[in-house]
Amino acid sequence: MGVTGDGLRIAGLSGLTQVSIPTIKFYLRSGLLHPGRRTGPNQMRYDESHVRRLRVVRALVDRGGLPVAAVAELVGGSVDVRVPDVLTAISRTGAPDATTPGSLGEARAKWRDRVDEVLAKDGREVADDNAAAAELAGVLASLELAGHAPDDALLEAYLRAGAAVAAAEADQARGAGATRECAERLLVSIVLGAVALTAARRLGHDLADEDG
Repeated sequence: MGVTGDGLRIAGLSGLTQVSIPTIKFYLRSGLLHPGRRTGPNQMRYDESHVRRLRVVRALVDRGGLPVAAVAELVGGSVDVRVPDVLTAISRTGAPDATTPGSLGEARAKWRDRVDEVLAKDGREVADDNAAAAELAGVLASLELAGHAPDDALLEAYLRAGAAVAAAEADQARGAGATRECAERLLVSIVLGAVALTAARRLGHDLADEDG
């Protein structure tokens, strides 16, 4: 069943997307889903944009593991999600506290400098307040304090793999054409791509064990 010219009632939207009516109503109240078209005092109709948004939200929540509040920050209730807005919201979501005191804060500052040094080898640089670089430095600092600091080869592998995946995601997103579809595709790729990368890395270890 698809969306007809008159649109769907909420029951039809629920059946098509396999999202329960109470959940759809919650998403509407929370601003994750934009309002439908009013056709009567207590009647709303929903179109293909609602179907697409529900599928995006469920992917981010169910597979991406994001809390509803984070998804609301990323997509909001607007029909038009734009690439700059997605990238800005992603950079804020889960950004670390740069004022962490003690040994972790000192280690993070050291690793933040190290990230810049490795990027510079490839002629790249990021702003001092880049949230992703700060988050990466925090993870590397935790690894060091746990006794498993990555060597230069592993750090370079992380950064180059990240750059390659980001470039491929951006190319695929641009292929969607329309700004809204491009932004939604990029958003889902960034969030679910993290899950995919974890699975792909585990697969790589499994294959290495089999070959060994």
